[in-house]
Amino acid sequence: MKKNLLCQMLLRIAIAAFVTVGIANAQTPSQEARRSSHSAESTLPLPSPQVRCEVDYESFLSKIDMTWDRVPHRWEVAPYTGNGNVGFLLYQSVRDAKNVISIHVGRHDYYDHRLPHEGNEHLWIYRGRLPLGRFQLESKGNIESADLRLSLWDAEVTGTVHTDKGSFTVRGLSHSLDDVIYFETDASDGESIQITWHPDEPMPPVRATLDSGGGPKGGIWDKMRVAPLPMPPAASLSEDDGIKFCFQPLYDHRGETTTGWEVSGDSDGKQVLMASIHHSFPERNSKETVKQNLSKAQERLAENCFFDSHRQWWHDYYPLSFLTINDPEKEAFYWIQMYKFASATRGNGPVMDLMGPWYHNTFWPMVWGDLNVELQYWTHLTANRLDVGSSLCNWFDKHEAQLFKNVPAHWKDSAGLATLFPQDLVASQRASVPDMLCWILHDYWLHCEFAGDRQRMKDGLFPKLRGVGNSYLNYLNDNPVASGDGTIHIKNSWSPEYPGGRGQDINFTIGLMKWCFQTLIELNQEHGLNDPRVKEWENVVTHLVDFQIDENGLRVGKDIPFDKPHRHYSHLLPFYPLAVLTPDTARGKKLMRTSLDHWLSVTFNSDIKVKAMPVTGYTATGAASMYAMLGDAGKAYHYLDFFIQHDRVSPTTMYAEGNPVIESPLSFATCIHDMLLQSWDGKLRVFPATPEKWADVAFHQFRTQGAFLVSAKRKDGKTEFVSIESLIGSPCVVRTDIAEPAISINGGAANPLMVKKRDDGFYEVSLKKGETVTFSRRALEQMDLTIQAIPVTEQNRNAFGFNKKTERLPGHQHYTAKNRR
Repeated sequence: MKKNLLCQMLLRIAIAAFVTVGIANAQTPSQEARRSSHSAESTLPLPSPQVRCEVDYESFLSKIDMTWDRVPHRWEVAPYTGNGNVGFLLYQSVRDAKNVISIHVGRHDYYDHRLPHEGNEHLWIYRGRLPLGRFQLESKGNIESADLRLSLWDAEVTGTVHTDKGSFTVRGLSHSLDDVIYFETDASDGESIQITWHPDEPMPPVRATLDSGGGPKGGIWDKMRVAPLPMPPAASLSEDDGIKFCFQPLYDHRGETTTGWEVSGDSDGKQVLMASIHHSFPERNSKETVKQNLSKAQERLAENCFFDSHRQWWHDYYPLSFLTINDPEKEAFYWIQMYKFASATRGNGPVMDLMGPWYHNTFWPMVWGDLNVELQYWTHLTANRLDVGSSLCNWFDKHEAQLFKNVPAHWKDSAGLATLFPQDLVASQRASVPDMLCWILHDYWLHCEFAGDRQRMKDGLFPKLRGVGNSYLNYLNDNPVASGDGTIHIKNSWSPEYPGGRGQDINFTIGLMKWCFQTLIELNQEHGLNDPRVKEWENVVTHLVDFQIDENGLRVGKDIPFDKPHRHYSHLLPFYPLAVLTPDTARGKKLMRTSLDHWLSVTFNSDIKVKAMPVTGYTATGAASMYAMLGDAGKAYHYLDFFIQHDRVSPTTMYAEGNPVIESPLSFATCIHDMLLQSWDGKLRVFPATPEKWADVAFHQFRTQGAFLVSAKRKDGKTEFVSIESLIGSPCVVRTDIAEPAISINGGAANPLMVKKRDDGFYEVSLKKGETVTFSRRALEQMDLTIQAIPVTEQNRNAFGFNKKTERLPGHQHYTAKNRR
């Protein structure tokens, strides 16, 4: 009994430690009540008559679990687990023998830390992500088939691998609270499993590609081909107290990584692998940390709470919000992204790169700031999963000082960041505009807006954004452009990835600069900061050059029309996501529609050949979200469906363009959010672009800017109700498609003085913190305010993974046709 009590106490402490300090209202009272339940049934008793979410999450998610009826042969079709720091993929690669399947492990922060050479950072080869290694499961017989299942509810991989000598079952997970991988095998029918560790050499993957004759030619690439790259000592193996260790120091001992593992049990029967990986720099404590991690895991096992503690985290995570659609494929894809996001990042972990904890050989081994990281960190906002998604804000707070070192010395109090960067943010921007850091800080701002965290806006965002503003001012001062009318021009910047996209007055930069200075002015006024540079900010907002527009809408820049295929929507950034231009007026709507239609027409239909893939996953998700912003549900759905049908989207919902890129599938979830709920420009729009196909759809506790929690339901194509809870008392301006709604506040009829309908169709509602307004088709007491999962037929269950059902997907065909690797 004492052991069980101790275990429960440790569990509560461990879970509490994962709650990020400083995220205002990340957990609401009703959510806290829900988190205290240990059953799979989540019924939220709210004051009657109020919205109730009655969902058996275990049953609901089991119909979405990914399944395998064949052996996964590539990372793109492999089962995956992770806890934001460590994770693994299970598959039989081209380098595995026929009787081997491997646990490919990764560590999210395993980066090189080499110093520059002769002033050249050479980030691609000196500061990138590094390969780690794999545990091989070697059977007596050759592997013939597999039946596997990835349980979303429990975040575990289970199943059976069949050989020509017998079979063995597997069970694996990455512990949700500790950096420990658990993997169990149970051999039968004459089989026997040997588990061995095989480390990878810490060779920078980009340099390996260049050395083999691959990669671009000329310029920086040729410099990196000949840059000195002394390698560190080989990994050393040791054993201590029954634990085996693989210790890998990096070059000049600038970083070290230790993998430690124990194998217990019988190779002819049941055996258990417990492994931990830790990377440290500048500390040199990786081995000690691994020992502590494994010791804690063994204690949890002995106290019989190892699995319970792992599962409890996930069982608390999923009910933070809920979504159900009468479109099983889209619904399943969405929930797999919720699983993937929490597996790839945590509030106390590093900022997410292109791979998360799942390493695979890549030419893109860092964080990319010209779209990728920004899209990744939209996923959690409307989904009300702020703690998990706070890693970007927390990480940039932790490394804030470095941002002010990434600019020229004469740019005082200025901040910047290169387009691509390692996780410690050591990446010189040089004397260019700080566009990429500005866009990342827009994500920071969004997080605070959704959280309602005004204090973090002041203490966290403002100093960094002020540094970005100073960088813009310094750039303008260093690069004046003559103007007879006082207009401020931007001499030279870049519209990311557009061919020949460097030039004067680039719309990408104009949009970011406008947003930066407008936000600085607003924060300065809100918090009474009396910043001495406010007049300069106001001058830029007043005199900055107008957006560059022609008959086709937004141009790339002053001298650059949009006339080439372009997967990236960088020139449309002023509309989405910045909303410094909006479709709220007839003129704005026409400009956005013209620009969006032209972008996609040229990109999809042009005969012009470009080096980069012209249509990517994020081309489709960007289009879906922007059409949703325009209220065009049909077009939004078209591109949402186009994404799933893209052949680079794997049947496990991973995505690659030759190299892993995690942002595109995650942004699919953002598209669904944008189709169901929007909150830009201080207004809530409920079901703004919901397609006719989604006649039945409901969501519970979706979050918006201004810190509102919104629940809503459509049935038979009509909105039944919309319920909005104010978490901090922000102004509530909302539009719903219920023609003459009954309006109640806190369950009672609303006082007419508290609700005003405007000429534009929006309602202004006076809500205090903690109050809830509900719009309904009939009087509240006549409504069914229950949200439940929409039933899914057997045919439409378990639609992802790598199985007979996934053969419908172009991605299944694409990755099946590829050779094993």
